[in-house]
Amino acid sequence: MSVLIVKPPEDREMPLQEHLAELRKRLLRVFVVFVVGIALTFRFSGDLLRVLWNYILPNSKVYVVAPTEWFMVQLTFSFAFVLVVVYPYLAYELYQFAKPGLYENERKFVKTFIPFSYALFLVGVALGIFVVVPRVFSVSMIFNLGADPFLTAKKTIYSALKIALAIGLSFQIPVLAVIAVRIGLIDSRWLKGKRWIVYLAVFALATNVTFDVSGISQLLILAVVVVMYELSIVIAKAMEKRI
Repeated sequence: MSVLIVKPPEDREMPLQEHLAELRKRLLRVFVVFVVGIALTFRFSGDLLRVLWNYILPNSKVYVVAPTEWFMVQLTFSFAFVLVVVYPYLAYELYQFAKPGLYENERKFVKTFIPFSYALFLVGVALGIFVVVPRVFSVSMIFNLGADPFLTAKKTIYSALKIALAIGLSFQIPVLAVIAVRIGLIDSRWLKGKRWIVYLAVFALATNVTFDVSGISQLLILAVVVVMYELSIVIAKAMEKRI
């Protein structure tokens, strides 16, 4: 009795060099889009940064401690801004790279979730910038014990961007988990087994990328990751019951 093995419609054996060449081509496209986007955004980054500063730290002065500091802050802000804008294109290129190895139903499933993924990313970033960052900075000021804060542009803006992007990326956890479960890469048992490793890694990473000595920002980021990860486990279980 012969068994018919159905492969994805575009699946074929490819040497490693061809895989790497395909990946390099798509990464190069993303790089070009980023460079062009940063060049265009940089012209307006100064004005956008002042608006952001006045929102997250009203009535506070901004200081720079090096001649190139403001330039680097503008460049970093431009990169973060472009990342938020071109996120769908980045997801599209990753999808195109993985597409030959996916079945038709898996392709439809992934394509359906790409817009949903971007929407969640925007919600996470917006939540970080407009809600979390101002409150974290406001509470952190309490620990100054009456001293006048010397808020440098680099540390302050970098921390704000890191918090916002960390929350935005945390909102991607359920989407990635759903896709991975749907195509058979992981299951709810795997997610359960890795939860504490993920939580410890996230807390260690958050501690090293933020300047908040109060620990508030680290705990907030960890809390968001825990909620999103546990939600992923619940969704994975529900999906497994339907399969």
